[in-house]
Amino acid sequence: MKVDRFFSPEARERVKEAVRAAEARSTGQIVPVVVERSARYEAAPWASGVLFAALATAAVPLFADRISLLELPLLQLAAGVLGALFARVPAWERLLTSRRTQDVAVRERAEQAFLEHGLYRTVHGTGVLVMASLRERRAVVMGDAGIHAKMGDEEWRRAVEALVAGIGRGAPAEGFAEAIGLVGAKLAEHFPRPPGEAAANELPDDLSLDR
Repeated sequence: MKVDRFFSPEARERVKEAVRAAEARSTGQIVPVVVERSARYEAAPWASGVLFAALATAAVPLFADRISLLELPLLQLAAGVLGALFARVPAWERLLTSRRTQDVAVRERAEQAFLEHGLYRTVHGTGVLVMASLRERRAVVMGDAGIHAKMGDEEWRRAVEALVAGIGRGAPAEGFAEAIGLVGAKLAEHFPRPPGEAAANELPDDLSLDR
């Protein structure tokens, strides 16, 4: 699933404007990031190959008059290779990979993105990462120490759900805009910008398309 497919220049601009609007109401610094996938699930091709080989073996009695014992290993090998290739299909790979494995991978990728994009360097510790991982259809909203100490993860639940829903319906840019709006509302509630204080833009507002 290629990130460029879902994010036209117009879609990226929409996300950027959502960030600007959200930051105008608070001292938060929001960075939106999307990745194609959070990890390579090396066990998935093996599991798929074994499953396809087992199904081919189970089907042999149905074609006993056409397949000899010498041909059986070749049939199993061909089925295994086909299964391994089929594991490239996103939905099948997700099915073969446990939810916990995917959750951990996406969380770790979000922590990496948090560091890569300098969200830990804001003056008041108010950096917020809004990240979507397309292959896993998962999202993470992660705040720096200054925000997390007051809000924790539960405050971000609706934003995460909005972003995941956008990915699920094939409209992640819309999901980002909605999620960022919800994040902005929470930041304005807990970290409002003092009256008369100009917005300080410490981090880029653009959507980052990471690999």
